[in-house]
Amino acid sequence: MRYKKGFETKESIIRVAKKMFYEMGYTKSTVQKIADNANIPLGLIPYYFKTKDNIVLEINSKFYLVIHEFVNNRLNIKKNSYLKLFIVNSIYYHIILSDENNRRFFYEVLRNKSNFRSLSYSVERLYKMIAKEHALDFTETDIECIMIAEFGGRRELLLNYCEGNLDVELEYLLKTLSSLTGRLFGVTDEVIEEYSKICTDFKKEYDFSFIKLLV
Repeated sequence: MRYKKGFETKESIIRVAKKMFYEMGYTKSTVQKIADNANIPLGLIPYYFKTKDNIVLEINSKFYLVIHEFVNNRLNIKKNSYLKLFIVNSIYYHIILSDENNRRFFYEVLRNKSNFRSLSYSVERLYKMIAKEHALDFTETDIECIMIAEFGGRRELLLNYCEGNLDVELEYLLKTLSSLTGRLFGVTDEVIEEYSKICTDFKKEYDFSFIKLLV
């Protein structure tokens, strides 16, 4: 019974935080306001999440995993980790950047610190699979360096886009973001173009509008 109540409280905090993040943004949604709207004592927020950033990390991780499962269950290809990642990333950023409130929230988080570390385990595992599938003899250090380089480049692209310093169409940005991994792994332009077309066709065929970052 205690476990069930704790689970319900944690889910209530997430549900309230998502609504507030969407309506008010990350910065204005203080821990105190989240607690007040969830009708719980302030002390329960750090008990379950320690910090507001950890609420964001949980929301972001679950969001990413839902997209990954959506793609994995529909893409009829077993051994092509980069193609899956290409499509997952495209949908992930499409949902975030095509909605003004999602974009504001994401930008406010991104501006202060990188939120990509919430995905580091999944990404590291995927990177190792990509290296194996392409017969690349990468060490743990090689993988770590690629992750840091990609996260940094991706963050700068997104910041510049959200701040209006990068004047490109959304689809161009989505393709660029999804291509970063392949370029760091030495995937050819021809393969990247092929994957981009597959990604475009996939997004047209399968409706992912039910997947939400916040609300």
